Amino acid sequence: KDNHSRFWTVYRRVAQEHDSEFLEQYTSDMDIVLVFSGLFSVVSTSFIVAIESNLSPDPDDTTHTL
Repeated sequence: KDNHSRFWTVYRRVAQEHDSEFLEQYTSDMDIVLVFSGLFSVVSTSFIVAIESNLSPDPDDTTHTL
């Protein structure tokens, strides 16, 4: 084999190692983000549902439109 062929063989091996490590880290980070997003959505929804029943129109709005 010539030097050019050896270079690409080594490059491919190193790139595959780097890519597999990157994908493992990215996958674990994405799992954490998805869990956080789900928990945030649940908590936000529960607060909105609890507060929604207490909402009422502002009585001053009627006065101002008259």
